[in-house]
Amino acid sequence: MSEEKRPKFPDKYHLSRKESVYLLKKNIVELVYNAGKFEGLNTTLLQTEEIIKYNRANNVAVDDVLTVVNLKRGFEMLLNDVQEPLLETSKRINRIVAAEDALFPGEIRTGGVEVSTIQGRYVPPMLTEEEVRDRYQKLMDQSVSGTEKALRLFLFISKYQIFGDHNKRTALITANKIMFDHGSGLLSIPEVMVKRFNEVLSEYYNSEEDIDTLKILDFMYSNCIFGINF
Repeated sequence: MSEEKRPKFPDKYHLSRKESVYLLKKNIVELVYNAGKFEGLNTTLLQTEEIIKYNRANNVAVDDVLTVVNLKRGFEMLLNDVQEPLLETSKRINRIVAAEDALFPGEIRTGGVEVSTIQGRYVPPMLTEEEVRDRYQKLMDQSVSGTEKALRLFLFISKYQIFGDHNKRTALITANKIMFDHGSGLLSIPEVMVKRFNEVLSEYYNSEEDIDTLKILDFMYSNCIFGINF
């Protein structure tokens, strides 16, 4: 699809850094809760809030507590104004969110993986670290909005499964790094949208058609971006 014909996804919000910090801090519980639902986190919204505030909650498994704490730490990384290549940020995010599960958290995977999707097993292509770095750079060099860069990078990390584990969580927080830095609001897949999101994500994984890419971009752009309305 040519650049001229490709639909645009302009920024919905234009926030100052102070406003972005306020937005993230005020919504940290829901951000963590929704991110956990990607891969079956069992905590309720109230339990998630208790863990974030007190590092514990009644009747919650230790593994779930660790997942919530690590996701919180991942989102809080966005508050640090660290100047580094975006891939290095993704690695640091993955080291945090996959600390308890991955064999080599924070490292670009060098072995094969399979992903369960609604349409069956999906085997992502293998990329070298240099290829991943190049794809990051090309995505960030596109003449599109910060929002569109964030959404497309989320899809790239998710589809290519560049880390050994917890790629969607890593992709989500990395995308939010872009959104946060651009003042474009934040990205979160609401719990009520997860089922439909997984359907369009499965179609995207299992297709090379532009229409499936645009379909999930449009879904996320329409349903998963929030900010401050003045």
